[in-house]
Amino acid sequence: MNDFLLRMKSLLGDEFDEFLKFYNSDDFIKGLRVNTLKCLPEKLCSLLDFELKKTPFCDEGFYIPSDVKSIGNNPLHHAGAFYVQEPSATSAVTMLDVREGDYVLDLCAAPGGKSTQIGAKLNGTGLLWSNEIVRSRANILLSNIERMGISNAVVSNCRPDELCKRLENRFDRILVDAPCSGEGMFRKNDAEREWSIEHVKSCAARQLLILNSAKNALKNGGHMVYSTCTFSKEENEGVISRFLAENPDFELVDSGVTFGRPTLDYARRIFPMDGGEGHFAAKLHKRASRILIIIFLKRIIKLTRKFLIFMTVFLSTDRSVKILRL
Repeated sequence: MNDFLLRMKSLLGDEFDEFLKFYNSDDFIKGLRVNTLKCLPEKLCSLLDFELKKTPFCDEGFYIPSDVKSIGNNPLHHAGAFYVQEPSATSAVTMLDVREGDYVLDLCAAPGGKSTQIGAKLNGTGLLWSNEIVRSRANILLSNIERMGISNAVVSNCRPDELCKRLENRFDRILVDAPCSGEGMFRKNDAEREWSIEHVKSCAARQLLILNSAKNALKNGGHMVYSTCTFSKEENEGVISRFLAENPDFELVDSGVTFGRPTLDYARRIFPMDGGEGHFAAKLHKRASRILIIIFLKRIIKLTRKFLIFMTVFLSTDRSVKILRL
């Protein structure tokens, strides 16, 4: 048994054998998400020649039958009626709870699954800023945003740290779907060939740097969701725990979802046994900074002093005279 499976056995305990059945199977969990900017779920279901079954991860998410092939060649896909997306990948945006009118930053956005999900939630209001550091992937991101009909979007090709410095305190919500070791995608691609414990640790260090960059662009009182498609504790619970230890103005909060399984109280893990290939997401809240609280208290104290001085003068002065002066 290789190091990855040994770590999964330690993580899952009695559920490891069930996980192993999925791991050794070629029957991947496939899904799509309806683009409500162009089509309602009921309409899409009537147009496709196969049955769709809802996923627990978002209202617009559906499972694709395993025998359906080349769904990306469907004309409705080219028209932007739906986005082919691994079902559990939609969980992070659900937890972000985007509202119409929000200013939202998707910091590691390519190829665009989560960005286009955010765009549909915004429904033409507010702003979606989608960033991707790799130029070629940024072009794919732009293409997908255009295909899905999102008009209130900016696509950038910047380093996360440089972008977030320029956009300090600008966003109501931020998604950090961080580059990871991709353990949740091992069944679908060749990511396992690059896997090593050293690579996991390297990813965790980079993820913490990205998260610490993202915090600068978030408004006080805003929310940020950190997500990965990997299982390792170093990249999930480890990154969140270290971030919270370094940033006392942030707190882990309940996203109100019930899918997957809880970890760190409010974060969520999704395994193949839960209906998705694999995902982790945690929702963070940025409290008002201590500096702002101190400034606010100083202003209150100053106003209180002025009021007390005014009342002292007022009460020590003949009221009839003051009325005549008015």
